Amino acid sequence: MNELAQIIDQGPGASRKRWTVRYREPGGRTARQREKSFERKKDAVDFVTKVENDKRENIYVDPSAGKVPLRSYASDWLAKKTASAGTLESYEHILRLHIVPHLGRKMISQVTAGDIEGLYAHWHREGAALNTIESRQHIVLSALFSHAARHRQIPGNSVKQAEKLDNPVIPVDDRSLPSFDEIAALAQEIGPRLSPAIWLMTCCGLRIEESLGVFPEDIRGGTPRIRRQVIRYKDADGKYTPRYAPLKHRKEGEWRDIPVPDSLQPFIGGLPVHHASGGLPYPDLLRKSWDGAIRRLGLPKYNPHDLRHKWATVTLTSCVSIHEVSRRLGHRSIKVTVDKYGHLTQDGRERCRQVVEAAVAPPRLTAGRTTSEPGADPVSAERASRDSRPRPYRF
Repeated sequence: MNELAQIIDQGPGASRKRWTVRYREPGGRTARQREKSFERKKDAVDFVTKVENDKRENIYVDPSAGKVPLRSYASDWLAKKTASAGTLESYEHILRLHIVPHLGRKMISQVTAGDIEGLYAHWHREGAALNTIESRQHIVLSALFSHAARHRQIPGNSVKQAEKLDNPVIPVDDRSLPSFDEIAALAQEIGPRLSPAIWLMTCCGLRIEESLGVFPEDIRGGTPRIRRQVIRYKDADGKYTPRYAPLKHRKEGEWRDIPVPDSLQPFIGGLPVHHASGGLPYPDLLRKSWDGAIRRLGLPKYNPHDLRHKWATVTLTSCVSIHEVSRRLGHRSIKVTVDKYGHLTQDGRERCRQVVEAAVAPPRLTAGRTTSEPGADPVSAERASRDSRPRPYRF
């Protein structure tokens, strides 16, 4: 049974703080004894209340547990973390270049929400995109501090307490995407070795990394089963090499199916995509080839990811449900799909158009003026007009 904390009055003439709290950590009489001094009795009483409550609720945190430099804690955490090789490499890169140089000397228990907010602001001032901060640096920081809080090294997660930079999602502008004639020209200019990846992205909405990981045997009955992506991996010798890895936001063995048009069949024989020497290509190879083709053709600076946007635009504006599109795209959450593409849904846009059209269409309006006769009952005229015209589109 745990001993209750005691408050000791050192007297008004004490050489140090008057009120001292002596308490034991969880574990009973054999647990380590600690003490902490206060100027005011009220502060001592509040501390005793918190310590005893934390012990009772099994949330007590050793005050000395977090007295380790963030640099050391992050190194130990990463060495023990279980994740894909690509993820571990990315985490190491972010810690080494973006986090440790700024917070590495601080004890992990001393890092405050204000420190985290200041780091976000610093990254942004140095030119990091808001989306990069949110999808890369913030994720690593959050994982590190969540681990420390979960293992009782710190009393709370400073990253969760910090206010993130506002990063509004910009909806995809469907009018800025390449036309199918431009896509065909780009595929031809890039050449037959890489063009199958271009058409996979266009016809399946794949990411670049996913388009490089499709094999002919993955396609059955006109439906590719997307199982893998190509990532850049740093091997034991410190050299970078391409390798296959699980899909983004997915674990090993997870997959998704995407129906494709028959017109993609001629390109299946060119899978999987290889570089000129017949080996596995880096995703950057396709990006560089794309940029070169853009320059030679004199086209606007389209991005290869625009082909994924093009697929989403075509499907959504042709009445494919946004739930279906989200699943085929492999988004982590349908909220991502709605934020980026929700304005393109044909059902919502067409419904709005038809509802308004039904309300104001002729004979109510003709050339900018009403056709109602003077003295006519407008309510009766509206009811008669509404009853006589087709019903608007409804779900």
